[in-house]
Amino acid sequence: MAKQTFLNLPEEKKENIINALKKEFSRAALKDALVSNIVKDAKIPRGSFYQYFDNKDDAFDFFVEESSKKIKECVIKRISKVSGE
Repeated sequence: MAKQTFLNLPEEKKENIINALKKEFSRAALKDALVSNIVKDAKIPRGSFYQYFDNKDDAFDFFVEESSKKIKECVIKRISKVSGE
């Protein structure tokens, strides 16, 4: 999971990194994904990546969990809208 240093970042910077993770993990399977592409797209130093995540697998796990949370939120909003709550 993401380290505290990542969690302490401003929301805009976190979203920028999450978008870079999304782009890379959408482009390639986990085994073929490259940290170099993530840091390039996020415009962060490679060392910062490792201050935020232990490794690429850790970043992927974080990305999947965050994506799942967003999907769940959308589903709950849809259900509430449809049921009139």
